[in-house]
Amino acid sequence: MRTHISPVATSDRISSVDILRGFALFGILLVNILGFNASFFNFGGFYSSLPDEFQQKFYSVFISLSADKFILLFSFLFGYGIFLQYSKFKERNEKFNGFFSRRMMALSLFGIAHILFLWAGDILLTYSIAGFMVLLFHKLSVKWQIPIAVFFYFFIGIWLCLGVWVALPDAMSSTCTEYLDKAKTVYSSGDYFDCMKLRLQEYAAFRNINLFYYLPKITGLTLFGYIASKYKLHKRVSEKKLRWFIVLIITSTIGAVAYFGYEKIVNFESPFANAVYMSGYEFMNLFIASSYLLLILLIASFRPMAKLLRPVALMGRMSLTNYLMQSLILSIIFYGWGFGLFGQTDITSVLLIAVSVYIFQLFVNLLWFKFNNQGPMEKLWRRLSYGSRGSD
Repeated sequence: MRTHISPVATSDRISSVDILRGFALFGILLVNILGFNASFFNFGGFYSSLPDEFQQKFYSVFISLSADKFILLFSFLFGYGIFLQYSKFKERNEKFNGFFSRRMMALSLFGIAHILFLWAGDILLTYSIAGFMVLLFHKLSVKWQIPIAVFFYFFIGIWLCLGVWVALPDAMSSTCTEYLDKAKTVYSSGDYFDCMKLRLQEYAAFRNINLFYYLPKITGLTLFGYIASKYKLHKRVSEKKLRWFIVLIITSTIGAVAYFGYEKIVNFESPFANAVYMSGYEFMNLFIASSYLLLILLIASFRPMAKLLRPVALMGRMSLTNYLMQSLILSIIFYGWGFGLFGQTDITSVLLIAVSVYIFQLFVNLLWFKFNNQGPMEKLWRRLSYGSRGSD
């Protein structure tokens, strides 16, 4: 007789992991709002030419401490959850591959809908592909998984090295000057269908970055999370707080040194300058984001703090719903079919909007979980993943 597999019960959830996921959602919101405010056709150009000197400096510091760090956390947690699901199936002698394939197919549909109806900066479709990639390696031993994860994470450095000798697609630019003026007009004052049409063009322009930069990177990070979940990182941190506090100090010190020094190792006259720069940048990202991760896990390992951070944990419990909700709210705020605030140069005000959106979501989540055990999109994803058993 086949054992009945049901999704993770509320009582079985790991509160520190949910808190970390809720924190990552906040960071993703802070970064994504800058994408809603400026087109990917010239994202860097827009923010590097802010008219106010203070705003320019503020943006430079903020983006260097946030860009890609929270994607790293979220990708890591994505892999962390994959192993938790796999271990549950393994314990009950159930087949995992079919379930997980359905789950990733459903996630890809969420991603496609997100791109089509809301925003070109979607990450869900990339996650679904990364999930399938991890499925290929999930039964390998850790001694193989770690080098594979490192290879994928630093793939951009390898790609840029190869680009010195062989003509390869540009993996680091989506700039399309012919669409810049159109983007300013359409996103600030166009109707919904005008925005949709331009959004699809924008996503197409972003294809090389997604394919050759973000997909390998997220695959590596997801595999790192899978490995960490194997070793029950959250439990180890909770049981050996002092040891992991020392690890945090070491990690954050390396991150700080890399933050201030990775550009100094680059010889910008060398043909390999881009490869060295991006490898150093990703090294820095890895240690700074790991510092964030360990700090949150340590804070959440104290019961009073975990209780205080329960609203953040609730955000993490329905992360898919909250991620899509953020895109819906920001679309209404910045696009012409809503309030049309696209193209703001006061970055501090833009980030305050993000903070306000997150606080609003905290209250929505608190209210929702008074009457429900999971988010609406999580419920749909569960049904698509588990089939008829997902309605139990």
